Amino acid sequence: MNESTITISSLVKEFLAYKRSMGYKYETAEFYLKTFIKYIQKNEIQINIPDKETVMGWCNKSVDFPGSLHNMISFIREFSKYLVAKGYKSAYIIPKKYGNHQEPHLPYFFTADEICYFFEICSHIKKRKEHKGRELVIPELFKLLYCCGLRCREARMLKRYDVWLKERYIDIIQSKGPKSRRIFISSELCEELSLYDAKIQCLFPDRIYFFPNRYDQPYTCNAVVSNFNRIWYEAFPSFNATPKPRAYDFRHHFAWANLNRWVQEGTDVNVMLPYLMRFMGHSCIESTLYYFHFVPEFFWTFTEKTKSLEFLLPEVPYEEG
Repeated sequence: MNESTITISSLVKEFLAYKRSMGYKYETAEFYLKTFIKYIQKNEIQINIPDKETVMGWCNKSVDFPGSLHNMISFIREFSKYLVAKGYKSAYIIPKKYGNHQEPHLPYFFTADEICYFFEICSHIKKRKEHKGRELVIPELFKLLYCCGLRCREARMLKRYDVWLKERYIDIIQSKGPKSRRIFISSELCEELSLYDAKIQCLFPDRIYFFPNRYDQPYTCNAVVSNFNRIWYEAFPSFNATPKPRAYDFRHHFAWANLNRWVQEGTDVNVMLPYLMRFMGHSCIESTLYYFHFVPEFFWTFTEKTKSLEFLLPEVPYEEG
């Protein structure tokens, strides 16, 4: 291959097109690979193919942010593997051992009072001309996270035509890789979302996304984070405990609450686990069992009931938000 006649930008576009032809959305990958290109341009680095110095310099910028670092490593590694397979043998493939020892973020489990007060503050978000529809979108987006345990990305990227309120289900399309699932929701949540849908439709008559931002585009990850933090600290201004709660912790709380409820009701947890796994979009039962292993102090009632499963308890997995 003549590496002098190509550019990083063109190769990234080619790589993304290849992945999407295989059924992957690869939107998060596109974001991180574009930041890699910006890093190259900002530092006036004269390369056409990723080299070790540039890749490591880019990754080292995020050593204090394990979630971002994990994504950066994963996508730049896949990109370089693709280039090598295409004949660009000088592309640097970052070793698997790099970044593998990150500490996962500890889940935060909300109390009933915290949940109630958080959503009380949500319900009083004021209208702002520069953020059209925010007062409608933000409360419902967080309610969906709380009620259904979705990943933040699944909620914010949800298309309007994938929400079937009359039929009471939501289609989650290609959340992680080319995998999709259908989740059924309660009649109470359907009523809530139907009221929201009618109101937001007046502001965005032809919207594509179920939760549009002011530009009729999906909310960004940073917007979800900043809105959660703003509401949380308005509700609890003196909060200073660790771990600090995140919007993603609604997903952890969903799993934790269901497992505890089943135990208290005397439901066979072993029977229900596969249903919880499918509802949450886990690829294997080990990811669901993670909730037993990581917070055993919350599971005093089923610790005895699940001793036979102890050999299955996995290490804490990393999962993108």
